[in-house]
Amino acid sequence: MPLIGIIAKKNDVEEIKRELKKDNIEIFKITKESIKNIRNIKFEEIIIMKNINFEKEEYKLISEIISKAQYLILNEDIDIDILSKINIQNPIKLVTFGFNSKSTITISSVTDENIVVCIQRDIEKVNKEMIECQEKQIQVKNIKKIYNNLVIFIIKELHNLI
Repeated sequence: MPLIGIIAKKNDVEEIKRELKKDNIEIFKITKESIKNIRNIKFEEIIIMKNINFEKEEYKLISEIISKAQYLILNEDIDIDILSKINIQNPIKLVTFGFNSKSTITISSVTDENIVVCIQRDIEKVNKEMIECQEKQIQVKNIKKIYNNLVIFIIKELHNLI
């Protein structure tokens, strides 16, 4: 069962958890309060959907946690300064998403029921298969939570659940 750490708003974490529970994926919310207790946990992916301000020691801990992960998944539409304050020690696969034209996965179009995403660079899945550059249509339940839908899509793609 994949274990994924996420830095996001509480309601976003709960929605993503709900959607991925049936796929046997465990989501753990990373907060300033939980950071010290999870330093020895190895997450398969770390997802950052909001900026968070840590103390100096906490930045060191989050750096260690991210360094153990296989993937770092970032919302590139928000200003996340955590990356400038940490030192990732091991190679990690970076997947960025958002409306930003330089993101790995960009949002091409949006309707009430669907979003079309463009995968702009090949991405290696957990099983070493490749997700090739392409456009994909995603059905969405709540268009107001477009970033949550993208995160769910990315996790399902990485774990061959689509």
